[in-house]
Amino acid sequence: MSIDMTAAMRRALAAVRAQDPMGATREIQAALGGGARPDQPEPAATTPPAALPRASKWRRDPQVEDAEILDEKAGQGSGAADTAEPLSLFERLRAQMSGCADCGPATNSLSGALPNALAGAFAGLPGQLRPAGRGVVPGDATVPEMPEGAQFLSRSHSGPEGARNYRLYIPSCGAARVQGLVVMLHGCTQTPEDFARGTGMNAAAEAADLAVAWPEQTRDHNMMSCWNWFEAGHQQAARGEPAILAGLTSALCAEFGLGRERCFVAGLSAGGAMAAILGETHPDIFGAIGVHSGLPAGAAQDMVSAFSAMRGQGAGRAAAATGPRLIVIHGDSDRTVDISNAERILGSRGEDAAPAEDEAARPYRRRLHKDARGRVRAESWIVSGAGHAWSGGRPEGSYTDPAGPDASKGMIRFFLQDS
Repeated sequence: MSIDMTAAMRRALAAVRAQDPMGATREIQAALGGGARPDQPEPAATTPPAALPRASKWRRDPQVEDAEILDEKAGQGSGAADTAEPLSLFERLRAQMSGCADCGPATNSLSGALPNALAGAFAGLPGQLRPAGRGVVPGDATVPEMPEGAQFLSRSHSGPEGARNYRLYIPSCGAARVQGLVVMLHGCTQTPEDFARGTGMNAAAEAADLAVAWPEQTRDHNMMSCWNWFEAGHQQAARGEPAILAGLTSALCAEFGLGRERCFVAGLSAGGAMAAILGETHPDIFGAIGVHSGLPAGAAQDMVSAFSAMRGQGAGRAAAATGPRLIVIHGDSDRTVDISNAERILGSRGEDAAPAEDEAARPYRRRLHKDARGRVRAESWIVSGAGHAWSGGRPEGSYTDPAGPDASKGMIRFFLQDS
């Protein structure tokens, strides 16, 4: 971390102690070169809370903008094996801020002032996530509706690479007749249940006799429950979150007797970025991936470069032509993750094709990306007027855009078209 950033963190902490979260926001923005891009209008002002609650109990007003990425919390410790989850960015940040009396203990507690300061400061950054509407609280664990005979199970996966809890949707056809698996990676502040309600992916999978796994990223793993796509330790095949998710997927595919061509992964925002990483690190497990409002693998190596990447100033690697097939969906009015990231993931402009969902209220440009032999390897949707939300989602979930074309149905169609 640069000296300027360290100084900015100290000033932000001082502002939070003085109950001035907007002052903390300005300090962080200035250090990151923040503010809206010149070609975009400033967002509407929001009213911050009078004081910052403990992060583990934070429930925002739906009109207050959420932070999309914050640092990872609680790794396995410096003595862990190479396959364990890596030391967290928060721990390294604390080490570089020696003498900070309010940085909090090096435990799983989220009560330290530094996490709270970051949560309050980054929540005011321009163009961050917004819930779908009033009454929708990100992180709500209410179970989505299901048809008779379907199941939404609570499970846990554990292996040498680490552990995660997850929800598993088994369609009404029963486990013995499952024809495929979709792994769904939620965005920051969301829960598997919230993400399931908002995307409607269970219903889309039900029609095709597919199971759906919903891994859970909690505040123990990242202060805002984000997948840590921006951490170098979580961009490798044999360790961190890619290894955990690959292990979970492999176990389920073995349980259902599925081959690679019937195992898929998709995600929104931070979840979409992690899906892109999985496509690169584990092409032997996934037949296709879906990236909604996400970023390419390798777009960032730390929290600071992650903000640059989200603004469209990052790099990243295009999906390999020989890797899993790919569908990318992005709104052209997304002010949280710049649309240029969609182009970086795809690596080509593609050929225009007729929209697959004609009933959509929002128009969108659909393109097919073919390999040298003329086979469709990727498909992209650029949705006109859409922001940072799941296209065609349901209003009972957070971060959804019900007016858009149905991303869940579109992904299922794409996943199965060549399987």
